[in-house]
Amino acid sequence: MRKYDNKLIMVIGAGLFQSVAIKQAKELGLKVLATDFDPQACGFKLADYQGIVSTRDIEATTSFAVKFNKKHKIDGVLTIGTDVSCAVAGVAEALGLVGVSPETAVKATNKARMRECFWKNAVPAPKWREVFSLEQAEKAVRELGLPVVCKPVDNMGARGVRKVEKIDDLKFAFENSLRNSCVDAVVVEEYMHGAELSIDTLVYKGEVHLLTIADRHIEREPYFVEVGHTVPSMISEDVKQQVFEVMKQGIKAVGIENGASKADMKLTEDGPKIGEITARLSGGYHSQFTDPLSTGMNSIKAAIDIALGFELDLSDITPVRNYTACERAIIPVPGRIIDIKGLDEAKKIPGFEKIFLHLNIGDSVEPVISNMGKAANFICTGKTRKQAVSCADKILDTIKIVTEANCSAVV
Repeated sequence: MRKYDNKLIMVIGAGLFQSVAIKQAKELGLKVLATDFDPQACGFKLADYQGIVSTRDIEATTSFAVKFNKKHKIDGVLTIGTDVSCAVAGVAEALGLVGVSPETAVKATNKARMRECFWKNAVPAPKWREVFSLEQAEKAVRELGLPVVCKPVDNMGARGVRKVEKIDDLKFAFENSLRNSCVDAVVVEEYMHGAELSIDTLVYKGEVHLLTIADRHIEREPYFVEVGHTVPSMISEDVKQQVFEVMKQGIKAVGIENGASKADMKLTEDGPKIGEITARLSGGYHSQFTDPLSTGMNSIKAAIDIALGFELDLSDITPVRNYTACERAIIPVPGRIIDIKGLDEAKKIPGFEKIFLHLNIGDSVEPVISNMGKAANFICTGKTRKQAVSCADKILDTIKIVTEANCSAVV
């Protein structure tokens, strides 16, 4: 009997990024239970069992899993690409499965508790304050100095995140962050200058295994919109080791012993500093697409094995090639979409891999001030960084999402 026979894994979340894990689990021969609040979530089409329950509702998700487990034994639970680690931890604890503890999940999700861990354990990170009112935010700015960044303590995808360079902008930034926080709390932290990286790792029996480091391409200040990423990073081997050491410090501080961890990090003049850390593999098309295209690794399979309590197979996370893979966003001028040009031509460009259209003709494009609301994302690759980046640039030049605003601008 193969080790996956008669095993069932629960994937919390059934969106695009989680659907890649669901598909991988099915290919291994596993049964899959997927849960999501959206009954139309694409991952439900792949799963054997579906649960309509909010991924952020820890109690409801755990209760659903406990009831389901009485009929069909759940052997493992995980998510990728979305910050629902607390729900994963709740299920794991209730069913005695491999996973981080609820306490660790909070530290890897709540930005205030996360930073407390970092400072307590001397992990390089920005100076910060947790605030609940505009008066407290103003005090934080006096203590930290400008510029600062305001962000909700419990959201992802740069929702509600804004740089503040003038005190006159603080009120708007604070209120924007507060609106995007489920617990009505905001982090005000010093702005870190420097290039930004995304680091993916797996942790097995306390040992941290580096997967990939990506260069993140962030634009549109005072907001932080990721317009793409490139794997592998251009950093030197020496800096790579510094980054990995800081990553290991962060993982140890929040207490991840088995599972995955992803972090965003800035290369400051004082060295690498962690901005965020999670208890999951990355989203943003990184662990799902650019990681395997660049390296040939199967980190999602490895994460599934760890969640099921199987031994980590190092061959799954050993690179077999050294290509460059790019993800880029297409962000049109706001307005109603009246045409999408160049798709067929773009698909013929050497190195093109996939495109994900999120909006169609007739839909409205809103101003993008976070990582939500992009019209499309695409993936491309090349044997060298020059080839891959050139391919990405050609695709961006070829695909044109035309809005009414575009036409008005031309007239």
